[in-house]
Amino acid sequence: MATISTQRSSVVGQGVLAVLLAWAAAISTAAMLGWLAAMPNLGVPAITTAGITMPMLAYATIPALKTWFERVGLKRLTLFHSWRIAAAALFFFYGADGALPARLVRDAGTGDLVAGVLALIAVALPFVRWRYWAVHVFGAADLIVAMATGIYFSFADPASMANVRLLPFALIPMFGVAVTFSAHLIAFDLLRRGKVA
Repeated sequence: MATISTQRSSVVGQGVLAVLLAWAAAISTAAMLGWLAAMPNLGVPAITTAGITMPMLAYATIPALKTWFERVGLKRLTLFHSWRIAAAALFFFYGADGALPARLVRDAGTGDLVAGVLALIAVALPFVRWRYWAVHVFGAADLIVAMATGIYFSFADPASMANVRLLPFALIPMFGVAVTFSAHLIAFDLLRRGKVA
């Protein structure tokens, strides 16, 4: 029975990886072909919103997926957010050349850096429930602020946001933000249900 459960978990994990790779490839292809650059202003937030909604619908309706995330565990799901340190570096790199609005760099870049560091600290220290709640509440709030700032500049100064539709930066809002926000929501569910092992 344990072998069957392990095999099923492995299949689900491979499915999650395949979907993530296909999604990243689709965003990359759309950027390379110029489709993202030709989108209306609401295109980027629409893709990001869909990228949050679809995984959460899958998580809510597919029991095997929920079980797989329970096995992944809260600690590894939190450690995943350390990737935001690299995202912050990309924001700061683009910001140094004036290739993104300074306020977006400040809001999103600084927030990502803090969120990534907090995730590393939470995982490195002995488990305390409130600390994990704090990491995920801050991280989710940071993404909301970053998305709101990005949407504002998409309409207020569209030319300043041109690089958001080009590689490699296009992967941050339309793939990274969506996956990361979904991971926060799943972490909230694990914490709520006491699945913190």
